[in-house]
Amino acid sequence: MQFSKAYYFWEGVFILVGIIIGAGVFVLPYIGYHSGLITTFFWLIINTFILTYLHLAFGEVVLKTKEEYRLIGYAHHYLGPWARNLMLLTTFLTFSFSLLIYLLLGTQFLSSIFNYYSLKISPNLIFIFLWLILSLITLLGEQEDISKINFLFSFLLLILFALIIALSLPYFNPSNLNLFPLQDSSSLNSYLKFLLPYGVIFFALNGTVGVPELISNFKKRKIPLELSKKAIIWAMVLIFLCYFSFIFVLNGAIGKNITPEAINSLSTVVGSQALLIGALIGFLAVATSYIIFAIYIKNSFLKDIHLPLFLANLLIFLGPIGLYLLNVTNLITIISFVGGLVGGIEGLMILLVFREIKKQPLDFSQKEGYSLPFHRGLFIFLILALIFGVVCQIFLVPTY
Repeated sequence: MQFSKAYYFWEGVFILVGIIIGAGVFVLPYIGYHSGLITTFFWLIINTFILTYLHLAFGEVVLKTKEEYRLIGYAHHYLGPWARNLMLLTTFLTFSFSLLIYLLLGTQFLSSIFNYYSLKISPNLIFIFLWLILSLITLLGEQEDISKINFLFSFLLLILFALIIALSLPYFNPSNLNLFPLQDSSSLNSYLKFLLPYGVIFFALNGTVGVPELISNFKKRKIPLELSKKAIIWAMVLIFLCYFSFIFVLNGAIGKNITPEAINSLSTVVGSQALLIGALIGFLAVATSYIIFAIYIKNSFLKDIHLPLFLANLLIFLGPIGLYLLNVTNLITIISFVGGLVGGIEGLMILLVFREIKKQPLDFSQKEGYSLPFHRGLFIFLILALIFGVVCQIFLVPTY
């Protein structure tokens, strides 16, 4: 592979890495300690398999369809108006909440960075500043520029994760590790702690919105489309290794003192410099996630719903700030709602559309790319797993 093509290949990989490593990763060490590392790593492996398959299935849908859509359009094209209306409803309900999550977390991380340098700035001002900058990048930047920014941010993100893991390693103590769910006065809560990591990790690994962008980037860069399968798999492998290391090392370094934010508890063990690096990690993660997710939703408005460009931009611009002004700022409630809804309904739609793809004969122009096998048993398993994930994400969070 030529150098330029190799660069563009990894640029595509980091599109997925950038969108997936977002809000969910920062609660994983806390979940890992309370649910136990064996339980957490079991669900990490299961969910990595499920989400890798879903991303690959969605990628094949994108490759095998002549028209360019996003999930709303694919649902309408293959399943009919009922699917389009359902996806339209969930999209309008979730896109502003998702962007709001990234902005709220980004505000927290920027506040930590400013506080480290003794700069006292109002969180409201930081939120407005971050909203304006990320919105302008999303709405005014060219797709090629966005891809370059995302590649740089995502590459730096992995470097910073490696650095904070390295800084934590000297404080690693095996006695801090908890392998099994913490016992609770309620046996039911102890049992639910075994189930909860499924929904949380599913949210942390879900990168459906990045798949069309990855493939679109491959087409523009003239990269062989069959390599998109390899790119998706590489992205998931990198994220799995990142999550596994992050959970394991932080649990060993912090132990029972780990907080739901994970990063903030590092300062008590490693020092304030680790907190600064952690805040940088958090900011890069939510910034890249915001940009790619906003692009995905904007393209969906334009190509699936056929909104005018001005109206699509206006919705992306005003959606999160509108919710913020309405004081919708409870992160746990928002993440639980969005994670359950998006993870379940989007995953089910992808599987149903993928099944329709496999039923239809393809002409020569649609044979570019790759082809996944379709197994009825695996299809049923994934359907049940997605429904199970919705229940975990929505109903089991209060056990913590």
